[in-house]
Amino acid sequence: MKNVTNPRYITENIHSKSLEGNPLNSPVDRQFMIYLPPGYYESEEKRYPVIYLLHGYAQDIHDLLVGSKKYIKKSSSLLFRIIAWKVFKDRPKYEDFDRMIRNQEIYPFILVQPECSLKIPDLFGGKKDNGFPAMKGAFYLNSEHSGNYSDFIFDELIDYVDKNYRTFADKEHRALMGGSMGGYGTLYGCLKYPEKFKVGVALSSLISFLDLIDWKMIIPIYKLVYGKKKAEEMGSKEIDDILDTTDLIFCDDNRLLPSIKRNSNGDIIEMDESAKKKWLEYDAIEMVRSSTNPFQNVKLLVNCENEDEFGFSTKIKKFQKILSKMGIEHEMDIYFDRRSEKLSPHQVGIGLQLFPGILYCLKHIA
Repeated sequence: MKNVTNPRYITENIHSKSLEGNPLNSPVDRQFMIYLPPGYYESEEKRYPVIYLLHGYAQDIHDLLVGSKKYIKKSSSLLFRIIAWKVFKDRPKYEDFDRMIRNQEIYPFILVQPECSLKIPDLFGGKKDNGFPAMKGAFYLNSEHSGNYSDFIFDELIDYVDKNYRTFADKEHRALMGGSMGGYGTLYGCLKYPEKFKVGVALSSLISFLDLIDWKMIIPIYKLVYGKKKAEEMGSKEIDDILDTTDLIFCDDNRLLPSIKRNSNGDIIEMDESAKKKWLEYDAIEMVRSSTNPFQNVKLLVNCENEDEFGFSTKIKKFQKILSKMGIEHEMDIYFDRRSEKLSPHQVGIGLQLFPGILYCLKHIA
């Protein structure tokens, strides 16, 4: 930013009382990024709608979904920028918002991106493509085993932003959006706090944690660069770490994974039922079924690339059937994108859907 006195691309600090005394001793001082539109400092009275954008698993303040050109370049690997340069070019940046707002193509808005990792390295001590350590994600949930991240994000952070920035501090002007783990966080946030969000946009969202237990994942771009065997190993490690985190958050005192027994073919024949029940409590479909009035007065959009390497599209299709059967108003899109399928239907698909998702939010809150 050239304007140091009145910055509009800001990394803010917040002390979270909700995370104080958390069992993992994860830091209670957190950061979030906030984008303020052109003209924000020109008026002391004008207020703005807000979009909260939630990041995915293993991500943190170093690689959130949207940022300035400088930030996006730093947060993305050189390999990705070379192989997928068209995708990188299309990824939304603060400067794009500035231009569109100044040209009156979109309504001025505030964008808030919280950081919601457990601040614990993954099982394998791995590094992300941008060189930063991979951190376990908190899934935006309250847990006696990991801390109260739902309270932090959906209560504390929103209150802080409304008190310190000129927002419209009401449901009608607030949207929630996210990809992957952030997509799950979006569904959870709109399901549990429908009084706070007018819009929910879940991109390539996780629906069921149990479905990941035997999932074999290969990311196309890794297969292209490293070969099939190495890509399989990388995919297996990623899934194993997510499952380990899930077990930690849901039932660290009685974990599910060690209880699993298999037959000679490798099929699961037994698992601890009490631990399985804990996992199912946070299954998006089960949460909707058990809610008295799910997504009350929330404009809900869920989409996913058909060949998503996590297999999320299959479960999202089932999620759609449940919503339709229950008469819950929603929009659903299982789309096909050849660019995404060649590289990473999940990661690239989310990147390409960010702009449409933001426009959908603004359509309903601006």
